[in-house]
Amino acid sequence: MQTVGEIMTKEPLTVEPEDSVARVAELMERAKVGGLPVVEDGRLVGIITSRDIRRCHPNRLIADAMTREVVTVRPACSLWEAKDLLERHGIERLVAVEGDHPVGVVTKSALYAELGKHTDALTGLQQAEALQRKALELLRDGKEIAIVFLDLDNFGAVDKELGHVEGDKVLCKVAKVLGGVVEEDSDHLFRYAGDEFAVVTVKPLEEARKLALRMVNAISEEEWPPGIKVAASAGVAGGRRASPRQGGLEPYAVSDLINMASLASTKAKKEGRQVVVAGEIELREVDCARQCPETV
Repeated sequence: MQTVGEIMTKEPLTVEPEDSVARVAELMERAKVGGLPVVEDGRLVGIITSRDIRRCHPNRLIADAMTREVVTVRPACSLWEAKDLLERHGIERLVAVEGDHPVGVVTKSALYAELGKHTDALTGLQQAEALQRKALELLRDGKEIAIVFLDLDNFGAVDKELGHVEGDKVLCKVAKVLGGVVEEDSDHLFRYAGDEFAVVTVKPLEEARKLALRMVNAISEEEWPPGIKVAASAGVAGGRRASPRQGGLEPYAVSDLINMASLASTKAKKEGRQVVVAGEIELREVDCARQCPETV
């Protein structure tokens, strides 16, 4: 999973509380930045932004103008967690710290540009890595989750017979149809890859199965252009938390659920069934049945 440390500006320019507002304004203009960490004896003690500077007389000290409560992240923080922090606090940049020492700065514009690479340009849906991130986030919040994996049937024939332009139109319409089926408060839709779509939901397993059935039916009942036949098969895998989080094994549970749902969708396609449920598994975080490394 991509982290702040991979995209942040390292060894950022910093200022001190005793610097004048005029000097810092000149530094920010020269460096073309909108904010700087304020450090004292190497420790982060505040942040000064161009907005703060505009409100103060040039002869004032930065100590009088800076914001002392700084929203910080660790370099290992995921990009999506950083995005949530920026939006929750309504700020334009985050200071990355190790201990209480600033080691980098990540701006909202840089973060959004990088996250945009994980959004499917064709359908506007987030992609596979975002699915894993969301599922992991829900698990760590103590929620029960299920994965619905949906695969279009014989989609290669559409591309082959009608061309990729028409195929892309079909994929866009499928995304729109599925978006009309999922529920905003409980379901999260992604384009996994190619003609595969996936949903992570907090619905119980049986409700997830019903959701998968509605998704498959919605596609088959949609009005498609003459000469185009679109159908889908779906697999579902769900589980329950067997214990409070211990050991950080949730990433393995997420990978297992996605793999099981994918295999179930393949089975559904082979057997000519609309939906196959992989079965409930316990999302155990202790006594893992396989050898798990300490780091993810």
